[in-house]
Amino acid sequence: MVRSPLFRRALGAAIRSLPLLACLSVGVAPASAAPAAPAPAPIRTLEPLSIELTTVSPSVVPREGPIRITGTITNIDIETWSTINLYPFVGDQPMTTSDELAEAAKVPVDQEVGGRITDSGPFDTVEELEPGESYFFTITVPRSSIPLDRRGVYWFGVHALGEGPVPRDAVADGRARTFLPYVPANVEGSVETGIVIPLRRYIAHEADGAIANTDDWARTLEDGGRMRGLVDLGAAAGDQPVTWLIDPALLDAVRRLAAGNPARSLSPTQPADPDDPDLTPSTSPSATISPADPDEQPTDDATDEPSDLLDPEAAALAETASTWLADLEESVADDQVLTLPYGDLDVAASAQHDPALYELAVSRTSALLEAWGVSTTPGIGSPSGYMDAAGIDMATPDSTILVTDRMFGDDPPAVAESDGHRLVVTSTGAASGGPLPGERLSAIGLRQRLLSEAAVRVLEDDDQPLVMMLPVQWNPEDVNVFFDGLAPTWLDLSPVSDATARVAAPVDATELTYPDRQAERELDERSFAAVEGLVTAGEKLQNLLTRNDQVASVVTEQALSSASYAAREAPRSARQAVVASRTWIDARLGSVQVDAPPGVTLSGASGNFAPTLTNALDEPVTVVVTARTDAGIVVSDSEEIQLAADSQTTILLRARTLRLGVHSVTLYVTDTDGRRLGSSDQLPIRSGQVSTIIWVVLASGAGILLLAIGVRLVRRFRRRHEPPEADPGEAT
Repeated sequence: MVRSPLFRRALGAAIRSLPLLACLSVGVAPASAAPAAPAPAPIRTLEPLSIELTTVSPSVVPREGPIRITGTITNIDIETWSTINLYPFVGDQPMTTSDELAEAAKVPVDQEVGGRITDSGPFDTVEELEPGESYFFTITVPRSSIPLDRRGVYWFGVHALGEGPVPRDAVADGRARTFLPYVPANVEGSVETGIVIPLRRYIAHEADGAIANTDDWARTLEDGGRMRGLVDLGAAAGDQPVTWLIDPALLDAVRRLAAGNPARSLSPTQPADPDDPDLTPSTSPSATISPADPDEQPTDDATDEPSDLLDPEAAALAETASTWLADLEESVADDQVLTLPYGDLDVAASAQHDPALYELAVSRTSALLEAWGVSTTPGIGSPSGYMDAAGIDMATPDSTILVTDRMFGDDPPAVAESDGHRLVVTSTGAASGGPLPGERLSAIGLRQRLLSEAAVRVLEDDDQPLVMMLPVQWNPEDVNVFFDGLAPTWLDLSPVSDATARVAAPVDATELTYPDRQAERELDERSFAAVEGLVTAGEKLQNLLTRNDQVASVVTEQALSSASYAAREAPRSARQAVVASRTWIDARLGSVQVDAPPGVTLSGASGNFAPTLTNALDEPVTVVVTARTDAGIVVSDSEEIQLAADSQTTILLRARTLRLGVHSVTLYVTDTDGRRLGSSDQLPIRSGQVSTIIWVVLASGAGILLLAIGVRLVRRFRRRHEPPEADPGEAT
């Protein structure tokens, strides 16, 4: 029976999926599955031959000269294919608007979008391709073979036709498609284009403050990783300006990894008092690098020394992190840098639940960028590009707010202004990449879409700039390919600040689109309460430690990272990490113990008693002992008490009774601001005071006694002359 090409491709795809279905049917994963690694992108075509373009040069239709295409063709079928002929193709009708480009990107894979160029026969031929085998091809298309008479953006790509399980037919057995702009030489003007490279990532911490998930960090920072690729992309830009959008917390996390990923340190950060040798710390200062101190940033020499003390994996990660930071420093040197609120704070959620946390996050600048001499300005932009009216209104006046054009109507402005806040509108289309069947966000797919969006603007004689924020999860695998093609005369790469330096369109932020699904994904009140609790715990810990003035900053920065946009993906896990860190800190706060005597009896209205304080920490501490009492007694707080590491002391507290009886007193250890640290103890205090009332009672009793004695004496005196009464017995 003769089957259609579409039928046999569907059959081949079904057969290729049988091993996976078999594994799923018995509840096991395929042998090649790696739970920790991201799942491979699904094959989006039923065609047996997969084509991937690696270069298209030049990236636009040239005035003269050929277009050279290179790529790979891979047999993803279970049968061998032979005599595979490769042909370029070009579309018949140009696309002239952004909406047409958006619709074209949705065109089904099997829909024909252009005619093959066959005037020179096959442009390349693969004699035979076994299952799983690949072939690298090169196709040179003469300019004369691309007879375009209308300006716009055209479909362009490669078709493969071969011999397989059934005889050859006219339906492509594999294809690759992209967009190719055609801007004639007589078109004047250019489009100012800004490319924003976001450096943001979820930062998880262990309970002791060390960076968690170090295996993931190693993968993203080394060759082939996303963070590595973004830095390489910025370096590949060369003299072409880009704009960076950087979370300062990300840089601090990488710097901590470069220092060996130490835990949170309680060691002194201030010099010891030479006049008080008893408070000399029992341990040497920690190697922990505080993000708040730019002078302690890791250098190549500094990170080599601790690496010698680390296990091989930690040492390798430290070296990778150090290299990444050094390369980033070089990449951002001459570019515009926007800094996100520290920790990439969920601004929309903060506006609703905790505006003060936003102010705290904005106030924390990047010590590393300052040390590098990089000038920065505040920036805000969610990964999705959406920002609600409250978040916009809360932003500082000098912030550059990056929002998606999907928040506006059919004709979005490039720059808008809402109540004094400047909004830079980014292009959703440019960031969505190329069409199927290839990878939409390949270097070529993303580059050609950016060029196409710019082309339709210049062809429309639209002077609106184009700003593209790179997709947050994009991993640029071929950074040179992306920037090599961004050189047409009508594309003017500029920093975002220059590209958008124009009069802004007035808008009302409350009328901009903010989808319900975005509001539903915002972090809730519980997340912000947990973050605030951790910030407060860090402040108490610093107040407790006599000579550490940095641990509160370190804890605050960790807390801010737990309220990030990335935490939306797993809010419960983020809260659990915050709770674990707070538990770790609470254990240290409770290491200073107060022990009250079993009971105290005061001999008068007031007196002293002596509880004992014990410091189980390896660092000197400063505390205050306070008391909670009933209304019948007052116990004064202690003065600030300094204890050396691993020491014990007895203190005197003053008690004053107000009434007779036994009073329950609870003693607490607090920091110097009066906040309880965790340790407490109870004791009864018995009052020995003889109050004024008692004296009145005693005096009254004495008076009554004296009066009774007086009455008795008077009666005796009156009866002294009376004869004695007769004895009843004698009368008888």
